[in-house]
Amino acid sequence: MRIVLTAQPAYSHLVPLVLPVAELARRAGHEVAVATGPAVAGHVERAGFPALVVPDALTAGEVMRDPSVMGAARPAPPGRATTGVTPEMFGRGFVEVMGGRFAHGLLDVLAGWKPELLLRESTEFGGYLAAERLGLAHGTLDIAPMAPLAHPLVLDQLNAARRRLGLAAVEDPWHPLRGFRAAVVPEEFYPPAARLAGARYYRAPAPAVDEPLDAAIAELPGDRPLVLASLGSNAPRMLGERPALLDAIITALAELPVTAVVALGADRDPAAWPGARAANVHLTSFVQQRALLPACDVFVTHGGFNGVRESLAAGTPMVVLPIFAEQPANADRVAELGAGLRLDIERAASGALRDAVERVRTDPRFRARAGRLQRAALALPPLDRIVEDAPALLG
Repeated sequence: MRIVLTAQPAYSHLVPLVLPVAELARRAGHEVAVATGPAVAGHVERAGFPALVVPDALTAGEVMRDPSVMGAARPAPPGRATTGVTPEMFGRGFVEVMGGRFAHGLLDVLAGWKPELLLRESTEFGGYLAAERLGLAHGTLDIAPMAPLAHPLVLDQLNAARRRLGLAAVEDPWHPLRGFRAAVVPEEFYPPAARLAGARYYRAPAPAVDEPLDAAIAELPGDRPLVLASLGSNAPRMLGERPALLDAIITALAELPVTAVVALGADRDPAAWPGARAANVHLTSFVQQRALLPACDVFVTHGGFNGVRESLAAGTPMVVLPIFAEQPANADRVAELGAGLRLDIERAASGALRDAVERVRTDPRFRARAGRLQRAALALPPLDRIVEDAPALLG
């Protein structure tokens, strides 16, 4: 079977889930290609797949910063205060503008590479729209369980994008996910209203530790609890040269009886870091997060879905500092499930972050509830089952 996978042109939307599913499909004997924007096409090619480049694909940053596109729905610049995605912002930006642009480019690309099945990551709506236009079976790899998909404003924008492609309007806000929704967290993570009949839940693959853990991290003192802090792959670049949030994290951890690892971001040299430092805080540009999380007592995270998912899979409780997008909703869900605490970034420098980390570290209920979700994740079928399930369910 010829399968095309689609992803927004962002590392965190492509690499953690879309490329592993592409690899599983290839191993099962399918012919696989990945469609995305030029900014991340190199990742596709390095993984050994044909990159179907949608040349005009827009990034979320380009769209959200453009007042001529977003109008009153334009979000505030990230970094000063927690700013969540609103239904209007999601519907206008992700569904109508980015999805519509991607769909038109993808239709041109697929004229020369004709698939039998399309799988898209859940924030990439162009694949859904193009598949509907072509009458192509399609499914969803869900990387944003807390996105406001069911809101009437999002449905309005979805139908506006459908009309531009000559498609009839739909009444079901979950229509893009009805055919096949593949989740990589336990069903319990989803709010009850978002638990769709027929959705499938899988255990994400364990990290392939091809390289040993950084020796400097492996040799850190073992006489105190270990705390890992990371703001993911996108947020550090969006927060400027010296993010105040990283300073606040380092300062808070310096006041606690812990050993800490703080990832500054792949583009930052720890030796040249001009911000805060502490004897008990190891600074690094990059950390093998999935490999290290099981050894950690607390994870301080911005609340991106990949980090939350990896922390739950490791049974590690969290302090979530949501910055933008669906991160506040992820943080709220972590707190509702008892697996951590939410703290908005404008409070991080007040001593509240220090107190939150200490509370999560010392109250065993957080570890117990994270462990319960870890066990639920371990009970799920392996991700490679998706290669059998998707074609069967979609016909």
